[in-house]
Amino acid sequence: MKNWEDLSLFQKLIIGVAIIAVAVIAPEIAMLLQFGGIEVAFAFLVFSLKPVLHFVQNSYSKLENIAALVVISWRHSASARPGVFALQASFCFLALAFTGSSFFAVSFFMPGLLLNGALV
Repeated sequence: MKNWEDLSLFQKLIIGVAIIAVAVIAPEIAMLLQFGGIEVAFAFLVFSLKPVLHFVQNSYSKLENIAALVVISWRHSASARPGVFALQASFCFLALAFTGSSFFAVSFFMPGLLLNGALV
């Protein structure tokens, strides 16, 4: 581990800016700087970011689960079966041709086409 004196100017600036940004949220960091020094204040900074790290990890795992659900739904959807896809796509095109409304065709036929496996 490097001492404060051994760090480059850029590293000192990064640590200083990080500590100033955290001082807005946690004013007790000023007391740590006064009594413990920059090393203690930076250790507190890293320790205080632990709840944020847990939040990011939980959000990432939720996003990963949602992505897995999307992939499974896509694999089991009607678009993965050529016969069903051709039939439902033809109904979608017929609705577009008869009504002239792409909103009608997309809003009523495409969800059934894409989510057929997930709904059944």
